[in-house]
Amino acid sequence: FVHEVEMLARLSHENIIRLIGFVEDLKQGKAWIALSWESNGNVREFLASGKWEIPERVSLIQDMFEGLRYLHTHEPPICHGDLKSLNILVSSSCRAIITDFGSARLVSITIVATTNQLTLTGPVWSLRWAAPELITEEQQPGLASDIWSAGWVCWEMMTDRVPFDDLKRDCAIMLKVVQGTVP
Repeated sequence: FVHEVEMLARLSHENIIRLIGFVEDLKQGKAWIALSWESNGNVREFLASGKWEIPERVSLIQDMFEGLRYLHTHEPPICHGDLKSLNILVSSSCRAIITDFGSARLVSITIVATTNQLTLTGPVWSLRWAAPELITEEQQPGLASDIWSAGWVCWEMMTDRVPFDDLKRDCAIMLKVVQGTVP
């Protein structure tokens, strides 16, 4: 919780959720993060709410990549780690806003090729959008796995289908992803 608040407090971009503050109830040992309200819900809900044409969909995709570029060029770079349509909100002005920066904690690892640090926003990722190397545990989430997930979000935005929507069992999804099979 504290790491997520600290990270969000450092971020400022029109395609990244804005931290308003946080509330803590010391007696009950509970805390809440207050984020900006985005009236159109997440991308999946938004696209299901009407007949959105390709230009509107492409605009949302561009916004998502602008937010991702901001994260990936931040110093140190920030890996979202769980990019999916449910973690991209749509503002009242129909702009995409990346949200959900870590259900667990921030983790720093060293990038092998440089001395830079890479900040992960959480160790949990969503199977349908996960890169093959995450499923096979060859790598931890990184900038490349964010791009892989963003590709699936693009596919979802253009087709109105969740990746591997015909598969219900995790093991079947994992097999398809690792084999490089696309829906």
